[in-house]
Amino acid sequence: MRGPCRFKADAYDRLLSLPCSGWAWEFKRRDPALRFARRRAGAVIARAATRADGSTIYRLTQRCHVAEHFGLHFIPDPSLSAFDAAPFWLPETMSARFEAAIDAEMSGINGARRFHWTDLPGEKIFLVAPGRRDKLVIRATGYMAQIALNGDGALIPQSALFSLTLGADQLAAESLRHLKEFGRVCRGLATRRTPPRGASPQKLRDALIALDGALARLSRRQIAEAIYGAEVVKDDWENGIHSYKQRTKRLVDKGLALMTSGYRRLL
Repeated sequence: MRGPCRFKADAYDRLLSLPCSGWAWEFKRRDPALRFARRRAGAVIARAATRADGSTIYRLTQRCHVAEHFGLHFIPDPSLSAFDAAPFWLPETMSARFEAAIDAEMSGINGARRFHWTDLPGEKIFLVAPGRRDKLVIRATGYMAQIALNGDGALIPQSALFSLTLGADQLAAESLRHLKEFGRVCRGLATRRTPPRGASPQKLRDALIALDGALARLSRRQIAEAIYGAEVVKDDWENGIHSYKQRTKRLVDKGLALMTSGYRRLL
């Protein structure tokens, strides 16, 4: 044991700005099954390169069936956090979506300029994979969008599926300012405005701490002290009104569930 101090809540606070898809990766990348799968001989590694415009492009030479088992096009390095990795989730695994048809004025109809990916704000990461449309992931603070592209780099005309995932803090109706960046070029916006139950950033952070503690074989009490503080846990562990013992057990169970299969609920 390297000590519970490394699992203190404030060390995880930078994760609170992650979109839900980022949280999904944070839980899944800790899964020993995923780490083992990436090491398997049959796993396909995407090759990364930097384009002249500063964007990143990943290329797959063949489908990665091992990764598709986990809902991914390929398995990024599990040692990389959601701020550094580029997980491309399969469209069929993503539930936090909205349909958005590109506005005719921007799509090249009647001689108007065709809408291009360069018109969208944020960090751009591309995926070229055999047998599937090219993908563009756009990352900015609080959200991530995964968008299909047609052959010449334009968004799919009139039928683009924008798989947009917002962090829970941005899902409130009064805080959807990020959608305006996409709304100026789309019509028919409709998105889920409440996070999945129990998926607020704070609750996900606590579940992640509990998961890391469990994987490091800390005791439940040590995990509780890392999340809630040693003094409050000392006074209320066995029979206190705050039920820290039971709350910690539920967090450990939740973290393990999110790591194995529950991460898909965040997509």
